[in-house]
Amino acid sequence: MNRQNPPKGIEWTRVPGDDGELLPGYTWNPTGGCMHGCTWRMPDGSITECYAKTIAERFTRAYSQGFEHHYWRPHNLNAPLKLKEAAGIFVGSMADLFGHWVPEEQICQVLDVMTEAHWHTFQTLSKFPIRLPAFNPFPKNVWVGVSLPAGHLMSQTGGARALKAYLRHMKDIKANVRFMSIEPLWFDVAPVFEEWLLEEGKLPFEWAIIGAASNGSRVFQPDEGWTGQLIDLLDAQDVPVFFKGNLEWDDWREAFPQVA
Repeated sequence: MNRQNPPKGIEWTRVPGDDGELLPGYTWNPTGGCMHGCTWRMPDGSITECYAKTIAERFTRAYSQGFEHHYWRPHNLNAPLKLKEAAGIFVGSMADLFGHWVPEEQICQVLDVMTEAHWHTFQTLSKFPIRLPAFNPFPKNVWVGVSLPAGHLMSQTGGARALKAYLRHMKDIKANVRFMSIEPLWFDVAPVFEEWLLEEGKLPFEWAIIGAASNGSRVFQPDEGWTGQLIDLLDAQDVPVFFKGNLEWDDWREAFPQVA
C-alpha cells in the first residue's frame, strides 16, 4: 500500500476515525489496469486521459501489457491485514475493481479481506455501477463509490444520459456509505440530479466529491454556474461535499459523511 501524505495524494482517503481525528490515507491495488478508456476534451481543445493510465505508462514493469489490461496481484491481498493502525484505504487507485473484465472470484477475495480488516475504512470507486448490487450487502466498513460517467470523448448529452442510468444502479446498492465522485465536473450535472429528485425524492448517495479537470500540470475549472448549482442542490439534500485540491471555490469544503 502507498501512504498518501496531504496535501498531495488522494485527500479524501484521510477519513475521520472514531475520535474524529483524520486517519492516515493509503491506496491498495490487489488488481491493476482498466479498460474503460476514459478521455476528455479540454476547453482548449486538447485531449486528456485518466491519470492512472498516464502513471501506469511510466512503470512499464508493473504494467507490462499496458494499462488497458487486467492484472491480478494476489501477493498484495493481505496488505491491509498487516497494517494494524486504523486507516482510510482507497481500493483500486490504478484499477476498477468492479470493471466488467474482473472475475467475480477475485472481487470476492478482495471483499473478504476488507471484511476481515474491519478496523479500516475502505473506499471503492467504479464506472461500472450496474455490477455493484450483485455484491450486496457490502461490509459496513466499505464506502461504495461511483465515478461520474466518462468514455472516449463522450458528449455532454451522453454523459447526462449515462448518469441517469448510474443513479438507478446506485439506488440498489446496499452499503453504509454510497458516494459519487464528480471529478472532473465536465458537464452540468445539477439538472440530472434535479430530475431524479422530482421522481424519487432523495439522491441515492450520502457523500459527494467534486473536482476540476486536468491535463498534466494544467487545470481547467468547471463552469462556475455548474459548480454553484451543484453545491446548492447537495446542501439542500444534506449531502456533505469534499473538494479536490484542484478546485477553485471560495467556500471550501472538506466534509465527510456521518457514519453510524
